[in-house]
Order: sequence, then structure tokens, then C-alpha cells
Amino acid sequence: MKKLGIVVVYLVAEEDGDLLDLHLRQIEKNTRSPYIIYGTANRLLPQFRERLAQHPQVRISECQTTEHRGGAEHAYYLEHLIRVAVEDGASHIVILHVDSFPVRTGWEEELAAKLTASCVFVTIEHANTACVFFHRDFYVRYCPTLLLSKDEKASPAYQQYLEKFNTQDHSGVGYGFKAYIEELTWEYLPVSTNIRGHGQIYGDMIFHLGGTARKRFEPRPKSEYVQLLQRLSLFIPQSAKQWFGTKQKFEPTRKALLEDPEAYLDSIRRCSPE
Repeated sequence: MKKLGIVVVYLVAEEDGDLLDLHLRQIEKNTRSPYIIYGTANRLLPQFRERLAQHPQVRISECQTTEHRGGAEHAYYLEHLIRVAVEDGASHIVILHVDSFPVRTGWEEELAAKLTASCVFVTIEHANTACVFFHRDFYVRYCPTLLLSKDEKASPAYQQYLEKFNTQDHSGVGYGFKAYIEELTWEYLPVSTNIRGHGQIYGDMIFHLGGTARKRFEPRPKSEYVQLLQRLSLFIPQSAKQWFGTKQKFEPTRKALLEDPEAYLDSIRRCSPE
């Protein structure tokens, strides 16, 4: 592998400094190929921007701040970073989140070996941007985009794609759709733990905590409103109940990971694959 471009949108809350450090350590520890981390730092706290700026393998890429929020904001910055990585000569590109990282040495070489003329990217469930690995040739030749236009989403081909692959409409859906209409394929890394919800390993290579990016990119309910909903639980809509349930599951997993990363990762990797 000539050079790996790792693209990450860094938007980290104050309490997630340890998670940022873990993400960087795991990449450094497990990546054998030459690599550069291309990151955007829009809306990032100054202390974390300084931490990234001092890291020898991180290159902060300046990008005009967008007013978009949610998945559109994430995709906007990722599109910029992918272009920068390709223009800088990266032979392979992988999209990661700040809460996703490799867990064993040689991961990038194994993912690269899965790519062929017809299999153009490797990802985790639903083409999740917590890990999308591809060769520069796919990007240069087919010009995939992470998000799709309204016209593309309204097309019969897109509806067929959704039905055939039972996928979700999020910031990585465009890569799968581009491969589909070009009659190409991709590969999913299987879940290699028997846990559900947050904190999973895929293909015994990539860990994804899950939920961190969503917390940072999407507006959160005001605390007073949350407290009111908790007191009036009988009247909480199902969507709000799911939000609370996800948060309750996320926090213990995050705590266990950060208290002893090696022990936590080892414990879930010993589980039998599904």
C-alpha cells in the first residue's frame, strides 16, 4: 500500500478527550502502512484542535464551516477530506469516526486485499461511515458522493436499491447506491462479537462505539425538556423513549471502554461470532 488516507471529522465534546486519545493511539498502534489522518476541526474545542495539530500523523484541513447539521454536516466535511486525501496522493482511503478505530495490526492490508475490480469498497453494516475503505481508483473513476440529491432519492433505481439491500438513509448511502447502479459490489465486515447495541467489533478488525458522532452532530433536547419528559413518562413518544434507552446503554459501554480499553476490547473479542 503506497499511502493510506484516513479521513475523520473531529467534533468532540469536552468529556470525550480520552476517547479522542484512544482513537489516535489505536490507529498508530495497529497501522503498518504509511498513513496520514486528514481531519476537519470546525466547531472543535481549542484544546482538542491543539492536540490534533501537535500529532505528527494528523493534518488538519481547513474547510469553510457549513450551517448544515446532522448527517448533512458530517457528509459535507467528509467529502472535503476525501478530495484532499486523493489530491495528496493517497492510494487507499478509509473513513472513520472519532469513536471507531482498528483493533489489530494489519487491518488496512487485509481490507485492501478484499478490493477487486468489481468489489469497490468494504464497510460495516448499512455502509456506515464509521468504516468505509476504498481505493482511490473507485473515487476517481466513479465520483461517488456520500449523500444523494432529492432527484436521486426519488428515482426508481434508488427505491430498488433500498428494497434490495434493506439499507438505511444516512451519510454513507451514496457509496452503496453508486456501486449498485454501476453494477459493482461491496463487502460488509461481519460482527465479530455476540453483543448488541453500542461497542461492537467488525471483522475482528474495526471497533465502533456508536452514538458519539450522533451526539455531536445532531441537536440534543434541552435539559429542562428532558427532565419534564422523564417525569411524564406515560406521555413520552416512542422516539423519545428510544433516545433515552440508547443513552442509558451508551454511557456504561463508553465508561467501560475508557476505564480500561485493552481489557474491554479483549473481553468482547473473546465472545463467539454470531
